[in-house]
Amino acid sequence: MEKLQISKNGRYFTYPDGTPFVWLADTAWTMPQRMKWDDVTYFMEERKRQGFTVLQIVALDPERDIEMRNPTGEKALLDDDLLTPNERYFSYLDWILDKAAEYGFYVLLLPVWGQLVVGHDWGGKTYEKTVTEANAYQYGKWIGERYKNKNHILWCLGGDRQPIHLGVDYRPVWRKMAEGLAKGITGKDLHYNRKDPAWEKLMITYHACHERETGECSTMSYWTDEEAWIRFIMLQSGHGLEPKNYELVKKEYDREHVMPVWDGEPAYEMMPTSWPPVNASFHGSWMVRKRAYWSLFAGSFGHTYGHCSVWCSIAEKEKNAMSRLTWYEALKCEGAEQMKYLRALMEDLRIMTYRPAQDLLPEENDSVEMDQHRQCCLNEADKTVCVYLPSGGTAEVDLRKAGYGDVAYIWWYDPRDGKFYTSDGKETENAQKMIVSDGKLQAESPEAGKEKDWVLIVKKEDGEKPICDKVYFDAEKEGQLKKVFVW
Repeated sequence: MEKLQISKNGRYFTYPDGTPFVWLADTAWTMPQRMKWDDVTYFMEERKRQGFTVLQIVALDPERDIEMRNPTGEKALLDDDLLTPNERYFSYLDWILDKAAEYGFYVLLLPVWGQLVVGHDWGGKTYEKTVTEANAYQYGKWIGERYKNKNHILWCLGGDRQPIHLGVDYRPVWRKMAEGLAKGITGKDLHYNRKDPAWEKLMITYHACHERETGECSTMSYWTDEEAWIRFIMLQSGHGLEPKNYELVKKEYDREHVMPVWDGEPAYEMMPTSWPPVNASFHGSWMVRKRAYWSLFAGSFGHTYGHCSVWCSIAEKEKNAMSRLTWYEALKCEGAEQMKYLRALMEDLRIMTYRPAQDLLPEENDSVEMDQHRQCCLNEADKTVCVYLPSGGTAEVDLRKAGYGDVAYIWWYDPRDGKFYTSDGKETENAQKMIVSDGKLQAESPEAGKEKDWVLIVKKEDGEKPICDKVYFDAEKEGQLKKVFVW
């Protein structure tokens, strides 16, 4: 696989020839500890069929098993020592990473989960700290050297923790690990706060948590631009109902020091909407779509999907009031299946190259409900405008600012089924010609209301439908898709 790089304008990832990369990730944090080899294969085939291109995985994750054992019972660390990794554990991680490459997935790999650094879990329990300033460099060097030739790996430090946690500053630990990774991958002695062209070869970000007290949830919440190792920005918009991830993305998009930004942990499908999950409602596919389209049209380079039962690989015997499906059952949930329509839009429109264009829409006042918030973006040539309407309704777009004339051609794209419809609800293969009055377009979605979201695509010229049907994995051609192992 080709190594990804950052675009010349600093906004998104590309292949070496400059072609934009479509980042559509799934959160599979605990895969190395919780999934047998045949389940891993099934998982990857399903996610490839649904259009995913990236898997987010943790090498050492204690959240489901403090011993961090793989499915054969091999502990990740001998004597619980970070500097004595168990080769038999990591050989299975090697296999998973190689299998991901075989299926064409890039992997965002976390060397450790944040709990191992802070010694504290979200249930309030405390543990001896496994990762410290004394051993972080050596482990980073070891794992970096182990995977230095795997072009499909990007790196992520952190792991659901801010670098300043419960008043303790853990930034020196993470800096040591970043420098260790650099030594292992490049062979050079790089310093966390010194610019060096070698840092540009390392794609590293930081996965923060969503702080309830402050609302901070970005890679850059507690870091500055002096951190030469940070190359792109991850948001954790979180699992509550209140976060407006389009505002979070905008804040990072507008930074003076430009870096790619994306929502790397939005509200998971079937995740409780409040914590603790007492009498809670659960996020459905509508929330999944809203966070995805809002963030993309606000300037994200891609998007990450997640499911409450998949990230932690829930087994049949572990189902409960919070995780109501097994990971295997959850793979086919509605929101996951609808990600292939998002992938098609990203791919055919090259949406990662668009710029946010809220100035084309009427200004919203503070009384506008979140589920009525429209998000707009415009392509580089000013020939295509996209507007996401989370509840449908009327879209008013000022096309004068995009240089349109008296006529525009519109398409209504349904993110629930990937098809195009006319304003009166009929499926169509053709654009609707619209008269632009005084430079402003008025268009009415085929339907409106709760969970009836639409994408309006406005073009200067008539033409074929802008998003085509896709098949990302054909089970009949590739061999019968099946699950070998039954929990």
